[in-house]
Amino acid sequence: MGIVSRAADTYYAYRFVKILSTPWDEMDAYEFGIIDENGKVLRKARTLRTSEEKSAYTIFHRLVFGIKRILQKLPGGRSVAASYAAALFLIKEHTGMNDEQLGAVFDKIGIDLEDMELTESVEEQPWFIQEGSQIAPGTYELTTEALSPSTGEIIGHPHQRVIVDENTMPIGSVRNINIYRVRHAETHHEVCITARDIQR
Repeated sequence: MGIVSRAADTYYAYRFVKILSTPWDEMDAYEFGIIDENGKVLRKARTLRTSEEKSAYTIFHRLVFGIKRILQKLPGGRSVAASYAAALFLIKEHTGMNDEQLGAVFDKIGIDLEDMELTESVEEQPWFIQEGSQIAPGTYELTTEALSPSTGEIIGHPHQRVIVDENTMPIGSVRNINIYRVRHAETHHEVCITARDIQR
């Protein structure tokens, strides 16, 4: 790994920790009225006009904000931990960080990913996971929020439907939990989920 790559990892790790540990009402996005004091989005990214607003609410911010909102719901056991595996995967995709680097970042803010059981065995997989880790095609109901892989914004909400196409394979994984891209039935946008995020 080159010096530039290590520097980029350090930079993203620092930003990741800083955003996670900063109160909502101390963030630039709050000052610009993009989010409220609880992190709820008040203005969509497409409505931002100035460079300052856009810098306060980048794709990276949206991804970390998603994780931050989910973490606020802890303790919630395995289902809550699994629900942000997809968000962690998007952070990995965006930053190039690996599982170990993500674990180190969480250690710095006092969260032990090992304690959150972000792994699953074959016995724990839902019935609709087929050979080769494919999800059986069909319509499913979300059990948690789901993020857009392109914008990091929450598109899907619990009880909304998603559509799984034929031959839907994992696009990656976080701590041995497979991540899938499926379509949100209402908007037809892609969202990232784990098998634990959906039910029939």
